[in-house]
Amino acid sequence: MKKTISLTIDIEHDCPPYLKTYRGIEKGLPGLCSVLDGFDVKATFFVTGDVASKYPGEIKEIAKRHEIGCHGYSHKRFDRMTLAEAAHEIEKSTGILCRLTGKEKLDSFRAPNLIFPERFLCLLKDNGYSIDSSIAKYKPGWTLRKTGSNINILRVPVSATSSLLRFPFGDQLIRHLSHPVVLFFHPWEFVGMQREPIRWDCKINTGAKALSNIEALIKTFKSNNYRFCTISDFLDL
Repeated sequence: MKKTISLTIDIEHDCPPYLKTYRGIEKGLPGLCSVLDGFDVKATFFVTGDVASKYPGEIKEIAKRHEIGCHGYSHKRFDRMTLAEAAHEIEKSTGILCRLTGKEKLDSFRAPNLIFPERFLCLLKDNGYSIDSSIAKYKPGWTLRKTGSNINILRVPVSATSSLLRFPFGDQLIRHLSHPVVLFFHPWEFVGMQREPIRWDCKINTGAKALSNIEALIKTFKSNNYRFCTISDFLDL
């Protein structure tokens, strides 16, 4: 497999559970999309049904150039849900996103907090998904694998926490992640959050610094002949 990197963006309200605002969608997303378009990089945007309902025009525009995946409806944690609650979250958000994108089904799913119990994988299959990117290499139990033959969902792990982009020397660490590289960010990280009542690691280097960092990373990976792909591309890779 050629050296591969996938940029993914989790679109939700700002820095949950601390805030209920949507500054990331309104102010952070335009700059991020401009950088991606400037480098002709296609990404995967995992969108909550909540955001899609509130900002349908923005999601439709993103869908013209990038992959849209599902991020649940309300950004509640799936490990705290019953099977019925999880089914409702997935079905509701999938319906909204399919209507906005004009697709019969979506390929890719990611649960909030990168936590999705395996007992719920059948719900993804029932709703037409082929890939789950709800696990992480920096958490126990990850691997790039397919589940059992009855479910057959490809599980693609995230390589590093999103805040690594904004930490001092974090960009240098990202450049040495094992292949394939799957990174994720949030639109609110590209808005200055220094004065918000959130954790310190959510505040550091947000705004213009984060945007310049991702631009530098794209340049670095392009110069090292990485192929940029969406999460659904892993089905072919």
